[in-house]
This record gives sequence, C-alpha cells and structure tokens, in this order.
Amino acid sequence: MASTVSPKSAILFYGGFASQAGGAFMHTTTFSAGLRARGWSVTTITLECLPLLVRYLPHIVEKLINVLFPPLGFYYKGRVTKLLYKHFIERKPNDLLVFEDIYLAWNSKNPSVSILHAVWSDNLQAYNLTDHKIDRLKRKEVAAIKNISHEVITVSSRYKNFIEKVHLHNMGIRDLKVVELGLDVNIESLRAAQIEMNGIRSLIYCGSLEARKNVYFMFEVFARILAADPMAALTIVGDGPDREGLKRYSAEHNLNVTFLGRLSHEQVLKELPKHNIYIHTALKESFSFALLEAKLAGLTTCALANLEVPEEFIDLGFETFDPADWSSQILSVEARPDMRDFPDYSIKRMTDHTLSLVSMSDS
Repeated sequence: MASTVSPKSAILFYGGFASQAGGAFMHTTTFSAGLRARGWSVTTITLECLPLLVRYLPHIVEKLINVLFPPLGFYYKGRVTKLLYKHFIERKPNDLLVFEDIYLAWNSKNPSVSILHAVWSDNLQAYNLTDHKIDRLKRKEVAAIKNISHEVITVSSRYKNFIEKVHLHNMGIRDLKVVELGLDVNIESLRAAQIEMNGIRSLIYCGSLEARKNVYFMFEVFARILAADPMAALTIVGDGPDREGLKRYSAEHNLNVTFLGRLSHEQVLKELPKHNIYIHTALKESFSFALLEAKLAGLTTCALANLEVPEEFIDLGFETFDPADWSSQILSVEARPDMRDFPDYSIKRMTDHTLSLVSMSDS
C-alpha cells in the first residue's frame, strides 16, 4: 500500500561508523540524495548515533567471537548492532526503513527494504579458515535472509547469479531482487578536466587497502610496467590495514607510487581525470563504484573479467592473476576509450526502482 505521509520520511541504517565508511556507505549517501530530490525527509543512522557506552559494543563482540568461533564474529557484530538500533533509534510508524546490510534487518509493520551489498562469507580473503568454518557462517547468512519478510535487494545481476547459483547454491536461499547502484556526476566537467597525457602511462587505484583488493599483486604488475616504461606512475587513493606494508613494499622495490590516502568523493572525481588507466585487482566485487567512476572519467579500466560487476565497467578483462599478462596488456593501451554517460546507473533510476519494490509512491 502506498504511503500517504507528506513529506515522506526514511531512516537508513548503516552498520559502521561514518568516519570509517566503506563502499556500502556510498549507497547510503546516494540513496539519501535520491530520496531528498523527491521531497523526502531522510535520517542516516550510523554507530555514532548510539550512546557512547554502547557505541563500540558491536566491534567488541566481533573480536571476541572471532577469537572463539571464527568467522561468526562478523555475523554477530551485525546482529548486536541491530538490537542496539532497535532499542535506541526512534521510529515513526510510516517511516521507510532501509537496512544497508542483511545482518541489521528486522521485520516490522514499517515499509522496509534490505540491501545485500555482499555477504561476509564471500569476503574472508584476509583469513585462513577451513571450509567448515565458512559454511557455518553461510548457514547463518541464509537463515538471516530467509527470515526477512520484506524485499532483499542486491546490487548487480552478476552478483545475484553468483550468490544464488554458486556461493549459496543448494542452501535454499530466497530469490533476490536486483537494483543496480546509481551515481550522478557532471560528465562535461570530467571531460573538461582531462589532462593530456602525452604518451605517459598514469595508473590510479581507488579503494580500501586490504587483502580482498589484492593490492600487492597490483604492485607486482606495476613493477613489470615500470621496468618497460620508467616514466609510468601509479597513484593510490584509499586507506586500510595493508597501507603501511604497501608503502614499505613500494620503497623496497623503488616503485613510483604516490599514496594520497582517503579522499572525499569530490576529491576523487578531481583526481581521476589526471590519469589514463584505472587498475583494479580486487578478488571480489559486487558492483564497484570505483570502476563506474573511472569509466565516467574516461579512463581505461583493467580488472578481473569475472568480477560480479556490470560487464561494461571493464575495458581490459583478465581471466587469471598472471602479472605478465596484466602488464603486457596495460602496456599496449595507447589512448583513452570513448567517454560514456551510463544513464542506466543514475541515482534517480536507482531510487525509483527501489521505491517500486517497497510499494511506495509520490501519490
């Protein structure tokens, strides 16, 4: 039934700290913008919204349980966060509740939707775990998804297929809906900001510095590129647990790498046109704002071919992690690809599609 509240109101629940936000928080930001453009009142809830005495409890639970029963700590961190949000965050009966994680979701009479950006059992590359322990987490995740009475949305068709037909195959997972993420940038401004490279290969990566992103492999590829082209450069935008180790690796191997740290979205869009190749060596992705932004900025994008992201985000797709193959193909890149608009990935389209799945309208 369509809501008749005017202005309509929504509460977006994010399971981490805004100050340490990852890729899922970009959806919180963009979906908020899409709702506000339609006249909605939007409140974003993060761990900073909780009382100080309980604010860090989810992370404490995560660490304790991961010591005793790894990797279930990630699951229970989300469930504890859910309980705290239910207890401390005030909600009105007509508020739309948007859960930015399946682990946070609860059932209520409010119109609701949950976003499955990824499942933890698919993001454990930094841990040495047996299949039995990972399957234990998978079963918890499948049960959590089954118990959600409202729609569960994932962010790309390729990730939906992976989750349902590969990762959680034969575990009785419910059908997921797909709403690709949206992003609005000024294409003309990006075009105008492009710098003429004059034959110089300038590579850039934007994202977290962690095992899942496989940045050490990226540096191995770049070392080969640098050996063939001493003028080549690599810029790293982002932060994470691997940062200090990567800086040491770069210094020890005399790599021409610049670390810019974490930048705002606006700063990233100013930085991208200064480069001509976007390198993305991640082992896993479900959508990747970073690849989309690089395409919008007119860079040649390089990534694993079978990432669960829209195929049009990748110019050079690689079948394996062979540094010789990656470096030789990147060295063959001579010009920027044609600039594309990607209208199917707009914030308006994402917002309209999401609201249609929770039977909300502007009427």
